[in-house]
Amino acid sequence: MLHLDPIWMADNQQANFRLLLDAMARPGQCYSLIITPEKGLAALALLATLLDSEVSLADPHALLHKDDWPMLQAKSVHAEQADYVICDGNHAPIFKPKLGTLPSPDQSATLILVVDSIVDGNGDTSANSDIHLTLTGPGIASRNQLLIKGLNKQWLEKREDWVCTFPLGVDFILVDDRQMVAIPRTTKVEKI
Repeated sequence: MLHLDPIWMADNQQANFRLLLDAMARPGQCYSLIITPEKGLAALALLATLLDSEVSLADPHALLHKDDWPMLQAKSVHAEQADYVICDGNHAPIFKPKLGTLPSPDQSATLILVVDSIVDGNGDTSANSDIHLTLTGPGIASRNQLLIKGLNKQWLEKREDWVCTFPLGVDFILVDDRQMVAIPRTTKVEKI
């Protein structure tokens, strides 16, 4: 009998998509994805939700297993042309993603950065983190705080360049082993 991981089931993908919409609408708030405990890879659950045969994906740090590609159905392309790019957040960015065009700002990339851990500001603020961020902008009442371990600071520096010509830019989704947080291009990010 064929065993299909729950992340490939339509009801779980729909639930994860709803969580992603909530995350994009409320930047800086953490959401736990529906994942398989033995895999513990929230990024794959997120990709299973987002991708189909109409979009492209780049995996410059080879985070995905070769057996996952057929299930994802996305076209494999270089990071500069990809609709979605999954990266190890510990590594500095070595490419310039699609930023869209003025007539079609939606033709930009979504970057999924796999980090070691994410804690929102309402959690344990004494957590050992590499980066402490304050987020402001649409969807945030006043400000949200994030503590992130395993994110190279160059991602934030490059993001500033990539989003400075709004509506062009990229959207970030940070993912650890079990949860995600969205940082859309409209969000202002300050490192503390």
